[in-house]
Amino acid sequence: MDKLFLNVTEIKEGLSKKKIFRKLENKLNKIIINFSENKEDFYNFLKVYNILKKINVSIPKIYEVHKNTQIIVMEDFGEKKIDKVCNKNNFYSILKSSVECLVIIQNTITHDDLITLEKYTYQELKKDISEFILYYLPFKKIQNFPIAQFYNVWKKIFENQKFNFSSFAHKDFEFINLFFLNKNNSHLKIGIIDFQSAFISFVGWDLFSILENPRNNFSRKYNEELISYFYNSISTQVEFNKFRQQYYLLNLSRQTRLLGRWAKLIQEKNDNLSYEFISTTHNKLMICLENIDNLELKLIYKKVLGKN
Repeated sequence: MDKLFLNVTEIKEGLSKKKIFRKLENKLNKIIINFSENKEDFYNFLKVYNILKKINVSIPKIYEVHKNTQIIVMEDFGEKKIDKVCNKNNFYSILKSSVECLVIIQNTITHDDLITLEKYTYQELKKDISEFILYYLPFKKIQNFPIAQFYNVWKKIFENQKFNFSSFAHKDFEFINLFFLNKNNSHLKIGIIDFQSAFISFVGWDLFSILENPRNNFSRKYNEELISYFYNSISTQVEFNKFRQQYYLLNLSRQTRLLGRWAKLIQEKNDNLSYEFISTTHNKLMICLENIDNLELKLIYKKVLGKN
């Protein structure tokens, strides 16, 4: 095992508990991921890998698995993360190829592939939006917010919408977890990593993860076009207006959680970059409000939007 970590360079991975190293061996770079501080992620990574490896998308090949130490050795996709190489000249092409990946995933994965994954529930949604209550409201010193009403409205929405949670969701399908593989063609140019948190959820979850991500404050010029493209390219029994409404409702819950997450990072980690993310998340949350029909939810959010 000691030889495994000869000639390695650690790659900083934000707030993740896993440790990542790059190793040069026989002119072939490899990535070593140490999941020992989160064994659940180790087994989830392998579980999702076995699902995605059967699909015509680009994921890193696994070379070695060390179960006793929760270490995985796999293919190195290089250093061209999409958030680093995307620009105004290739932006639409990269975004379209990324959405094409999602279409292929949704049209290929079967129910039997998903039975080992956890399904998204209201309890998970409540846990997500609770970050807004726990961290964002105190951060902004917002008082008298109708917390009980906030949760009740979200619960009613969850029940009344009758979401069909039966589809694969990477959960964090965004530019920081995608690589540009210029040796490949079409959607295979998009290399997908960090899929250990995948779960069963709304078919468009990964779509809003990439189109509405506050880390990338790009124009929404193509969003509606790509929402329609995705919808028309997958197999679903949900009519478009309902799909689009659910897209914006669940994206609203995600942006709500992220407001809390950025506030938490500022307070606990002194992460100044999160100040910028709060502003972009606020803007994306407002777009969600413009596109949902639930008046009661809109009124609740208006109590805090003016205090950003």
